[in-house]
Amino acid sequence: METHRVYTIYLTMLFLTLKQIAEVSATYIDTDQKTNCKTQQIYHRVSLNCSHQNLTYIPNTETFVQSLIFGYNFLTNVTSGTFTNISNPGDLIELQLDHNDIKNISSDALLTFTKLKYLYLSNNPIDYNNLKDLFGSLAKLKFLSHLRLSDVPTITLGKDLFSLLEENRIGTLEVKFYKLTKFSMDTFRNFNNLRSIYLRDNQIVELILSKHKNLQSLYIDHNTLRVFPNFSLSGNDSDCYFPNLEVLNVQSNSIDALNPNNFKCLQKLHNLKLGQNPIKVLRNNVLSELPNLDLLQLRYLRAGSLLIEPFAFNSTSLKQLKFGLGSRARDVFVSFNDTFKFLPNLKRLIIYRINMLEVTSEQLASLFSPLTNLTLFRCFACKISQDPKFILNNMNSVSNIGLQGNLIKTVSGETFAKNNYLKFLNLRYNQIGHIKESALPRTLLGKLHQLDLSENPFVCDCELEWFINWLKSKPKGTIVENYPHGYICFRPAGMSNKQLSEVTFTYRECHPWSPWIWTAVIASPCIIVIAIVGILLYRNRWNIKHYIYLLRKRRSYKAIPGNDYVFDAFVAYKAEDSEWVHDRLLPVLEDEIGLKLCIHERDFKLGVFINDNIITNIDASEKMILILSNSFARSGWCMFELKVAHTKLIEEEKELVIILLEKIDAKNMKNSIKVLLNTTTYIEWTEDQVGQDLFWTKLKNVLKK
Repeated sequence: METHRVYTIYLTMLFLTLKQIAEVSATYIDTDQKTNCKTQQIYHRVSLNCSHQNLTYIPNTETFVQSLIFGYNFLTNVTSGTFTNISNPGDLIELQLDHNDIKNISSDALLTFTKLKYLYLSNNPIDYNNLKDLFGSLAKLKFLSHLRLSDVPTITLGKDLFSLLEENRIGTLEVKFYKLTKFSMDTFRNFNNLRSIYLRDNQIVELILSKHKNLQSLYIDHNTLRVFPNFSLSGNDSDCYFPNLEVLNVQSNSIDALNPNNFKCLQKLHNLKLGQNPIKVLRNNVLSELPNLDLLQLRYLRAGSLLIEPFAFNSTSLKQLKFGLGSRARDVFVSFNDTFKFLPNLKRLIIYRINMLEVTSEQLASLFSPLTNLTLFRCFACKISQDPKFILNNMNSVSNIGLQGNLIKTVSGETFAKNNYLKFLNLRYNQIGHIKESALPRTLLGKLHQLDLSENPFVCDCELEWFINWLKSKPKGTIVENYPHGYICFRPAGMSNKQLSEVTFTYRECHPWSPWIWTAVIASPCIIVIAIVGILLYRNRWNIKHYIYLLRKRRSYKAIPGNDYVFDAFVAYKAEDSEWVHDRLLPVLEDEIGLKLCIHERDFKLGVFINDNIITNIDASEKMILILSNSFARSGWCMFELKVAHTKLIEEEKELVIILLEKIDAKNMKNSIKVLLNTTTYIEWTEDQVGQDLFWTKLKNVLKK
């Protein structure tokens, strides 16, 4: 009986114990389940990401984890026991403990991670002595190669901090966001295998160098250095602080001058970044001491404008050049002929925000013609307005062209004719309305891997039909960026804001039947007579119309008495020039100085004969404006308007203003135009900005009320 009672009590206690264990286990399991840690593949490593969880402990890991990302939590005190939930510490390669409010860390806390390569301890208020002792033990981690120790507010970077560090394999050291002002690199003497040092954002004014024979990359950007560091111990290239330096980043400092002597002892330098410094002049042969330079970057300099002397880019080794200044090309390039003349091996040229609006086509051709070996060319937001054929003509090897953010209106059959290896083309954010099929033939489009013509003001008419159809049936191997949402109709009004993918044309809309075919079929017996009469009438049609006008004028047309005109001026132009009239002329004359102009597309009455419309509206206008161009000279109706205007000038002394939009070709120079130009003063349009200002001044003076 007693034995049975004891046995019962024992079973009860055992049950309660097991229940408590189960409850505790359940609590831990439930706690782990509440975390949002995610297992991910990052840089080909199995990673457990527990960042930004406000955790005070490290949860159980999977059976195999190579990287633990534990930033932005609250560990406070770190010991070897902190990592007991990591199931395979001997396999861990990366440990991120930044932003954890760690105040104390024991010297043996990380020794369990025997294969650790990457350790991040930045932004923790770690006790100075704790951290010093930790460095004393890090030498035992034979594989540790990357240490990130930025913005630790409780320490001062100095030799004492690393005094216990023994021989190690740390090759990359990141120490950023310390207010160092004056800093000696002798601080890192115990890092005997350093290959990369990141000293960014430290407010360093004076950097004292010391020998690091293995150093290959030095990042001292975003400081306040006033002069370029002297990497030579004795003033020559035989005794150097960093004899194996390959990458140097001194961007965002206060360096205002460079000369070839700055680059002594940088014989092996491949990559040099100098952007965001107030450098005023890039001197001739400044790269002469850099025989192995591959990449030079000069983006966003802070001097307002960098002056590049003719032979500044004199380098047989340079393969990549990136520069962007936010300045006018005329203020940047001393010579358009020589700037790129001595870069025989340049492969990649990227230019940002250099204003080329005032540069002529001939100067553009001279500037870029030496770059025959380029494989990549980009000129972003350079305000190029010409057909880029002047730039691309000699780039026979280029495969990647980026001209986005410019003012290009047209591309022609000559633009890409010599770019036989073109695979990537970007013309986004330009002023292209129409694209002729000859400019982008299907043979070229078929070879492209990527095309971007989005955000251009497309004119969705029959001239664009071929491109609209190509977009809808493009080859599978060609990627059209931002299609369809970035391809929007700008004109005509009925198509405005419509996506090109939604535009369709019937065959008859864009391929109308000729009325002469119907005439030939229906009236074949009379075709010879009609043809002869038609030819005679056609050849003399405008003289006939002008004669009829003179007869009707004598009989029925009456001049409007006084100055009670409906319009200030009648504008005669050809439809091909309507874009110039609407985009250039109307905003100045109507919107700016308040004139009321007669524009045939807008002001002619429907259902009235064209010649009656012309005569009525000329009589209703105080002055007449002729927009002369080759298309005007080829147009019969325009020549009729010219003759009527000339008659008004002679007989009624009505004021006639002539604008020569372009030089009239000899084949289009009809006798009436020649007489008019020889006897009447005209104003000539130009693409030059200064010339345009003078043009508008003259035109306003002539037309002012």
